Amino acid sequence: MDAPVRRSRASKPKVRTGCLTCKARRIKCDEGKPECKRCKIGGRKCDGYLPAQEGMLAIVPKQLIGVPAVTLPGESRALEFFFHRSAPLLAGFFEGAFWNGSVLQLSLAEPAIRQAIAAIGSVHEEQGLKRLEDSNVSSAGPQTAVQLYNRAIRLVIARANVDPNAIPAVTMASILFTCFEFLRGNAPAAASHITSGVRLLQEWRDKTGTQPVGPWGQSHKSFESQFMETELAPILSLFNLNTCEFGPGQRSRVILNAVDEHGFLVLADKFEDLREARVALVDLVTSTSVLFSNMDESVGKGQLPDTNLVTVFSGMRNNLDRWKANFENLVDRKGATWDKAQRSAADNIRIMWCSTEIGIISYTVGTETAWDAHRDSFEQTLRLSESLISDTDRYPDDLSKTLSLDLGLIFPLHAVAWKCRWPRLRRRGLDLLLRSPKREWLLEAERYHALFTRVMEFEESALSVPFIDTPDADEEDFLPPEHARIHDFYCQPLPNTTSRTGNKYTLHAVTFETKPDGPHGEPRYHTECIRMPTTTSQIVGKGDQGDVEVIAPLTNLLSIKQWAKPELTDMQTASLLKGVVFGLD
Repeated sequence: MDAPVRRSRASKPKVRTGCLTCKARRIKCDEGKPECKRCKIGGRKCDGYLPAQEGMLAIVPKQLIGVPAVTLPGESRALEFFFHRSAPLLAGFFEGAFWNGSVLQLSLAEPAIRQAIAAIGSVHEEQGLKRLEDSNVSSAGPQTAVQLYNRAIRLVIARANVDPNAIPAVTMASILFTCFEFLRGNAPAAASHITSGVRLLQEWRDKTGTQPVGPWGQSHKSFESQFMETELAPILSLFNLNTCEFGPGQRSRVILNAVDEHGFLVLADKFEDLREARVALVDLVTSTSVLFSNMDESVGKGQLPDTNLVTVFSGMRNNLDRWKANFENLVDRKGATWDKAQRSAADNIRIMWCSTEIGIISYTVGTETAWDAHRDSFEQTLRLSESLISDTDRYPDDLSKTLSLDLGLIFPLHAVAWKCRWPRLRRRGLDLLLRSPKREWLLEAERYHALFTRVMEFEESALSVPFIDTPDADEEDFLPPEHARIHDFYCQPLPNTTSRTGNKYTLHAVTFETKPDGPHGEPRYHTECIRMPTTTSQIVGKGDQGDVEVIAPLTNLLSIKQWAKPELTDMQTASLLKGVVFGLD
């Protein structure tokens, strides 16, 4: 019998000239022009094509290509760890094209980028091993990470000094350096790199005349400008916002959508994809934060808002309402076609919106029990958080929860654990804090869990009968009274109280503020020591012996600006200003 003829599949060269959208989605493109049919059929915006013979190498100055690499011991291992574990983690829901694509491509040509990502992989593995207490696996070590990091910085500085065209590559390096410092807990250094990246973005816009003139996502004059505005700028914007709000960052801000002559954001009439909606929301929160800071400055000088500022605040509220309507319209139009990853990304945006609403509510409530009117917001926050945290594809193990730079769960969950009186909802919020990514930016979920567990215990101690979660327990019978509620807290780590064996714990002196005589009565204070887990210390500077590390105090993430506090202005002024901003009587 003749042997069966083995058929071979026809071999065709791999096409690498598809549109940018299909490349990001890693699917075959039909290469239709000016936009491909695959994008049209899927209802997606086709981002067009790269110029011939160009790609990520277009942003690399010619003298950077081919620079010989100097490999340190452990660098290869750190690179492998970065691409398999760190990049997917840092990409989050929206920045896969950058972390899984552009960074890889540029690292093949630019040693500084390669060494920066190796430094991230090395320090990430080290942090993960410390958390998991896995003594059987060794990483490249912190010394290698710092060597790689310092070498990358020196290379980038040298190139920036001799080549003005290296702005995109140097901006990418600023983002990588920021992530390295976030992982190390070095708040000042992270803020400095973000400030540098924002300055480079503005310098690029000024140099090329590419200031935003319309809604984000517009066409760009060159691949470099498209790369700067669609890949780098959204990351810088989110980094900058979170560092300014929850850390020691500078107050310079970056806006991706255009701003009209009245100071209003120019948003699209309708969103075409989730990333566009997310960028718009980050812009809105950023611009609102700037307005609130300006208001604080005016009130500090004894000035009430002028007519122009009233108009600007009115426009801010209108833009928030418009964003919500546009997002709901996007979900109605395209939600049925989304895959699991896109549905999760939409939930992430909803969590961001919940956080925005919670931030606004914190200005409008007059008493702690007034939060009761927002139970629906608490329940939605818990429902969305549960869905995101339970995704085993995204979080297959504890290492995948080492750090999140876009999830944003600590803020809304800590609000549920603190401000919600319903015992079952509070306990769900505390449980989700423990199950969420352990760190976001410079915030540690486990520490907030420890603090607000104690807040709940303190408030519920005023009940005549302790709450026991049984099927027949009526939550209405176990709501802490107003006089027992914690209005504010002040937290300070105690020196020389950190455990050095196993998990690290530090004693914190926490002062709780209550108002037993009513919301306008004199506050009373009670201080106690609380043992909190501390997985990372925070580097605050340099000393004679090297890095100076401290345990950063927990901060009140719901702290409102001075202009809205009656005790810092007066009742009439605070009411007037909140009426201007939020339309309250």
